[in-house]
Formats: sequence, structure tokens, C-alpha cells
Amino acid sequence: MAQHKRAKTSRQNADLQEKCNTLSRRIQQWREVQLAYTPTVATLVIRAGSTAGSGEEGSLAENVPLFLPSGISDAARQPIIHATKKELRLRMAQADEALEDVRRGRRMITGLVQFKKLNISGAGNKPNTRMRTLYNRLQLQIQRAADRYRAARDALLALDPNGTWQDRFRKLNPADIRGPGRQEDDKIIQTNGQYEMSWIWLISRSSNGDSDGEAAFDETMRSEWAKMRARGDRWDEEYMLVQEEMRRTVVYLEWKANWWKGQASRRVVENATLMQGLSAYAYRQESLLTSLAASCAMKWVGALRSHGETAEWTNKYVSAKQSSASSSLGDNGAGVSGGDSNACDADGDNECLDDGEGFENEVDEDDEDDDSRFERYDLYD
Repeated sequence: MAQHKRAKTSRQNADLQEKCNTLSRRIQQWREVQLAYTPTVATLVIRAGSTAGSGEEGSLAENVPLFLPSGISDAARQPIIHATKKELRLRMAQADEALEDVRRGRRMITGLVQFKKLNISGAGNKPNTRMRTLYNRLQLQIQRAADRYRAARDALLALDPNGTWQDRFRKLNPADIRGPGRQEDDKIIQTNGQYEMSWIWLISRSSNGDSDGEAAFDETMRSEWAKMRARGDRWDEEYMLVQEEMRRTVVYLEWKANWWKGQASRRVVENATLMQGLSAYAYRQESLLTSLAASCAMKWVGALRSHGETAEWTNKYVSAKQSSASSSLGDNGAGVSGGDSNACDADGDNECLDDGEGFENEVDEDDEDDDSRFERYDLYD
């Protein structure tokens, strides 16, 4: 069945042969005019053959060379400067028209995809097959327009290889045929923050373009500009929000550490051992949260400074690290130099091990490692 669908019918073959014959007659008429204005190509025409459409592969109408100024050597092109200039203008118009056809096709595909998402998705095989057929037809039209553009650009390179037209008509790669905006069929996968519009939407417009095309182009560019502006504003907002989230994280950890510190003496029981255990657990939680806040702050300081940002909430952590470079927040060793009493007396009230019940510094040697963690709790008070 698939082979029958791909095979041309007799009517299609007849139409194709009629078109080939028409093209052959036009080429023969063109030869008369060509030899009158560009006599230098006479030898090339005779050498290539006089007739087209004879049935041979090399003499088919679509394969007959026209010998335009862009298709001959520089030496043969010198006596026909006037014809070279005319073809240069023709090729520039051809390239501009083909590029407009590419943009028009991409706008139609964008509208088709949006329509499919809103109205066709999940509606069954028949409507989805129709949309796919229409999509493939538009893609074929875009590919043909792209081929015309590439042919026109190749001719321009032969006629004027160092011309200023290269700023406008750039090399068209398959990955450049995308937009407007991000699409699912883009050959280059980019995030919203890294998205760059293809150059085909950024070049200047021809002054002879139709008003409808100009209006559609202006509307597309206005929409794309608004999207890009909103995307940029959103990233600026996210840039500020992530800094605020850093600050709030550290502030919350500090507040929670102070809250656990207050819980150490909140419950009063007669059993001294139980009281000591409750206080030790509270101080342990406070120490862990304080260390976590300091670790987060120190990791984020470098990222902020690399972007030229300064935050007041990081000052005490930076100054504490500079003043006590020999001690590390992640060490499992002896904690702060100067002994247990200095670590506990950092705020003058010995509250890291004294809960008011008279068991100050009553710590077993086996608990020395745990005690070193308790001593770090008020490094940054």
C-alpha cells in the first residue's frame, strides 16, 4: 500500500512532462536573448549541448545549465559587467524573498503548534494525522525556501565575494531555521535563561517588502521583545530572591540555635542526671544548628563575592574565620583553643556546661568528643 501511495499516477506523470516541456521551451527562448547580451557564453552553450529535454539524464530540462554570470569564470565575466550587476541585484532580491518565506513558514508552524495544543491534543488519530500532514507540508515549503536562499547566496559569493551583503545574508544552517521564540522542534535545546533568537529574525528588513509582511514581522518582534524583557526581569528577580533565601536560611538557623539554647534550663527536675542529659541534648542541638548556619554562610560568601555582592549577615562569619584560622567548623578535634573554660566563658556566664544546678564541667573522659561539639555552640554569639 505504501508503494502505491509513493508511485505517481499517470496524470501526475503527464503534468510533470508538460512542465518539463514548458521549461525547455523557455530555456530555448532564453538562449536567444542570452547570446545577444552575453556573447561570451556562446562557446559554453555549444559545448554543453544545444537541446534540453531529450530524455537523457544530463540533458533534462531541470539539469540544463543557464550560464548566468555567477556560473561562469571570472575571465568570461569581465566583458559583461552590466549583466553581472543585474544578476547581483536579482540574487539579493531572491535571497531576501526566500528568507521571508522561511520566516513566514516558521510563523505558521508556531501558530499551528499552539492551535494543536489548545484544540487537537488527545482528540484522536484522525485530527492528529491531519495536523502532522499539514506540519510536514509546511516544513517542506520551508526547506524549499531555504534551498533557494542558499542557491542565491552561493551566486552572490561568486559575483561579489567581499560585498557588504554578507552582513545581511549570512550562512543559513539547519539549526538557524527556528523561532520565533522557543519551539519543541528546535534543533538547539536551550533553557529560558540561555535562549538566543536566530539571526534570521534579527536582520534588517527590505524597504520594498509588502505592508502585510512588515506588520506581521513587527507584531512578531514586539511579542518576542516582550517575552525576552519579561524573561530578563524574572531572572533579575530570581537573583535577588536567592540572596534573600540565603539570608533567611542563616537567620532561621541562628534563631533555632538560640531557641535550643533557651530550652537547656527551661525544664527543672530533681534528678541531676536527667537534668544534665536534657541540658546536654539542648546544647548539642544548638551546636549543630550554629555549625550548620556557619557552614552555609561560608559556602555562600564566595559565590556572593564572585558576583560583586556583599551581605551584612555574613560579616561576623567572615571576621570569625579570619580571627580563628587555626580552628575549623568541621573538625572533630578539640574545638576552640584555650581550654574548656575559655570556650564556655566566651559570654562570661559559663552557661555551656553550667545549668544552675552545680554540675559545672562534670564531664567524663569518654564524652570528650561530644564535649568538643558542645564547646562550639557560641563561637559566633
